[in-house]
Amino acid sequence: MAKAVNIKQGDDSAIERGRAGRALVFFLTPVLLSFLGALLAGYLAETFLGTGPFYSIGLVIGALGGFVGFLSIKHMFVVKNDTIGALITLDQLQSFLGNKDVHVVYGPGSHFAYPWEARFAENNIPLKEVAEEFTFPSVCVDGTLTVHASFRIRPDFNNLLAYLSGVGAAAQDFKALQIAFINKKLAKKTMQQAMDELQLLNDELQAEFVTGDTDFEKRFGVQTGDVTVSNMLMSDEAQRTRSGLNEAAVVSQGTAVLLGFETVTAMKRALSAGKVTQDDINRARREFRVISGNMDNSNVNRTEFDISGVTPEVAQAIAAIFSNPDARAALAAMAARKAVNRPTKKGAQS
Repeated sequence: MAKAVNIKQGDDSAIERGRAGRALVFFLTPVLLSFLGALLAGYLAETFLGTGPFYSIGLVIGALGGFVGFLSIKHMFVVKNDTIGALITLDQLQSFLGNKDVHVVYGPGSHFAYPWEARFAENNIPLKEVAEEFTFPSVCVDGTLTVHASFRIRPDFNNLLAYLSGVGAAAQDFKALQIAFINKKLAKKTMQQAMDELQLLNDELQAEFVTGDTDFEKRFGVQTGDVTVSNMLMSDEAQRTRSGLNEAAVVSQGTAVLLGFETVTAMKRALSAGKVTQDDINRARREFRVISGNMDNSNVNRTEFDISGVTPEVAQAIAAIFSNPDARAALAAMAARKAVNRPTKKGAQS
């Protein structure tokens, strides 16, 4: 929800600074300087050249000289800002008189000013909105998230003096406030809950820092345009742990399906009831890992035997023998000994 402001950003008409008095000084100054120039030149002409045409010529030259003098100092009577700029001047006359209100604000455009107002380069304020992105770690119940956030702020045209005095610390302080707020919100949540509730967190940030006039805005003379958390990422360790848990869940479900059960719970009940053995589950798990390609670069060696023509009882007995690791090792050793002791053809002929 956008924040409502009372005065449009950069609207100079909202500033009270005595425009009529400044305009009067601007238009009267060339008249006064021309009059004083004519008076001085006429006096000098009459003194050194006498009355007559030289006196009249002196008046004209003096008036022109006074007007030219005004043109050379005209910039002291005008303030010019660009379309997104403002300037704060220091009224030295008011300061000399001991008045408190010595700062004068000028918005975008050209304005009449008093020539005794001091102007400093550092008092020029751009009114454009500034965006900043930042990242920081936030500790949740089960791990640490890396939070990617951003904010946009601009000077408050109604409070430029406060902005000028705190412009160096505003962004850092605002960032610290957001980090503290977000850490407090995520501290009691799991990482998954925090990521699932990203939109809710952004709504809370808008309500806290954007909607209405906050203490931070009043202190630093700014207006908050937006505060957003764009993304939250788990740490590498947390992602590996999460991937391992997900993989384990998939393997368990696949094992149950290969054994004819719809769920892992049903498979566990069957194991408790003696309908399947742990060896059955282990074989099914290996089979599923082979099928799904989750053997982690392990090699699986298969040996096939043709036992067609034997009775089911014999086939089961053979399968039981070859499923026993000790039996397989004994058969392999026996085959190796026979291969060593087998005589060659040459030996048989001799």
